[in-house]
Amino acid sequence: MEQLEKIFLHTKNTITDQELQQIFQASDYELFHTEVQKLIESGVLVPVKSSKMNGRLPPLFNKYRIIRSQQDYSGYLEAVRRLNPLLNISGYLQRPELYQKHMEIVEGISKYLWFARDLLESPMSRKERSFSVWGKEKLLDEHMALVKEVLKFNRFEENYLNYFDTPEPFFEYHHLLGELITVLVIENKDTWFTFRKLMQATGKNNISGTEVNVLLYGEGNKITKKGALEEYRATMLGRQPSQGGQTVRFLYFGDLDWEGIRLFFRTREANPSLDIKPFVYLYRLMLELSEQAELPKSLDQRGVIGPLQEFLSLLGITDESSLSSILAEGRYIPQEIVNYQVAAKILTQQERGLD
Repeated sequence: MEQLEKIFLHTKNTITDQELQQIFQASDYELFHTEVQKLIESGVLVPVKSSKMNGRLPPLFNKYRIIRSQQDYSGYLEAVRRLNPLLNISGYLQRPELYQKHMEIVEGISKYLWFARDLLESPMSRKERSFSVWGKEKLLDEHMALVKEVLKFNRFEENYLNYFDTPEPFFEYHHLLGELITVLVIENKDTWFTFRKLMQATGKNNISGTEVNVLLYGEGNKITKKGALEEYRATMLGRQPSQGGQTVRFLYFGDLDWEGIRLFFRTREANPSLDIKPFVYLYRLMLELSEQAELPKSLDQRGVIGPLQEFLSLLGITDESSLSSILAEGRYIPQEIVNYQVAAKILTQQERGLD
């Protein structure tokens, strides 16, 4: 019971009726009164009679004493002792119930400190760092308050994880030079922002022999709107008098999951006049990096599938067993696996080339 856990984690030995009502998030007072009575009958709460009644009907006391069971935390103590010494081991040994609350967050940080501490020296986007530490690119977004609590308890500054937030852009030009313009459509905002940040800082825009001139953030289903890229090509990348004829090509890069595969094909179908291809090198890199990563569970369990074999054939992969087994297990490879440090290594200033 989530409410019961919150009551036991309350920092004081007594709790007011108003604090209880916040925990239960009860708008119906009578239902709330019933829940409090159950806790009194089960021995979890004991009324502090000197606090008097709250004046409501049916009445409750203004304050209750919390009767915490003597839970056996001995099973956690050995795990606490194995934490990285930069963490507050003595604090967790004194408060094992807090380790139980922090366990997922602190174990991820401890493992990172043991095996990948040097990665904290360079920044990553929020989702990239989240995936790098916990194997869940949205953990920081979903549990930010708890992560901050863990950092504070372990005497780390809030910026210790060295990540940057990303704004909500649409697209950005980079080097619109020459007769060939390569537009890289990127599915996720953090990955878009990472490549943009690096290209601006270094001037490098070559990925495995492909010179990328424009980074385009797909914004989820927005990129699949009928004719969206065709209109973008005509209005934003049309011929300029000073440049003469231009050839524009589109490369796509997204998550390796059913939805990411479907987004690619829907984008291509929505823009039939354009030859849109997956960026082979980046997808193959994702598969390579995934061999050393603990992959997250897909949040979408609706049984949606996509044309996997056709997609892999576009990547030049004849053996679909690796990715197929990942998807069959309900897991996926987020494109945040190509994080800031990885992107910094693959960006070069080599001569322009084609896929």
